[in-house]
Amino acid sequence: MTAISLTPEEVATYLDDRTLTSYALVSGAMLFLYDWMLMLPVELDVVWSKKLRPLDVLYIIQRYMPLVDTIGLIFVVYFVEPLEPNMCHILYNIGGWMYLTGMILTDVILMMRTWALWGKDIRLTIGLPIFFVGCCVPIFYITYLYLNSQISIPSPVPHVGCAILGTESMYFLVWVILMVLEAVILTLMLIPGLPYFRSGNWSALTTIIYRDGITYYLFIFGLSVANLLTVLLLPHDLETLFLTHQRVIQTLLTSRVVLHIRQQLHKSQAILLKEPERLGRQRVLPFR
Repeated sequence: MTAISLTPEEVATYLDDRTLTSYALVSGAMLFLYDWMLMLPVELDVVWSKKLRPLDVLYIIQRYMPLVDTIGLIFVVYFVEPLEPNMCHILYNIGGWMYLTGMILTDVILMMRTWALWGKDIRLTIGLPIFFVGCCVPIFYITYLYLNSQISIPSPVPHVGCAILGTESMYFLVWVILMVLEAVILTLMLIPGLPYFRSGNWSALTTIIYRDGITYYLFIFGLSVANLLTVLLLPHDLETLFLTHQRVIQTLLTSRVVLHIRQQLHKSQAILLKEPERLGRQRVLPFR
């Protein structure tokens, strides 16, 4: 990896930007820990107390990845002795791929829930995976180009593990594609809910499914917009300012979707058995 040096003015700017991004990273990590402690009793009751199934494993992976790619990143990047540029570049790449993988996994879980809301419709069984892969291929390719365009330099100050400089890239397209993906899934989520909106005939489970799905996806979409604007408008050193919040909030909201549905299922087994016609189009079997 080529090493370059910075002028005093560039060092001062870099440290100012670094301070802002470190505050964002720490606040995102604390948000994750707070939500984890808040939801742990529910998680122990509806996930860990049962025999683990494939969706449980997927849930656990996406739920606890921030322990490595967010909290671990704080200590490696910000609070260790300066690292060699090559090691810095490797760690930056690992963190970037883990961030992206974690966000993709949350979308997989929400897509599975949308598929369940459609009663496992054959059109979505075929169409959703094709659409998802069509979005993921360019996302991963652009991310590959972006991460490999970053330049690692010797840390300009003590106790800062990594220093990364970037080059111009098309990374904003990642957020554009994610926004398209999220908008499509939100639309598919709304369609089977229209009959319930019109009739006003809501069960507790239906309320949770659509309340969480719609509000959470709108929030995630808003964060994607914020990250897109950050990449387009702010200097390179600040283009990841809200990335940690997107990563953490997408994980915790997706986890709450699963936990809330399972919690309500435990409370309403009798309703699910007595009213199959009413609940037939909102089957949530993959989340049971």
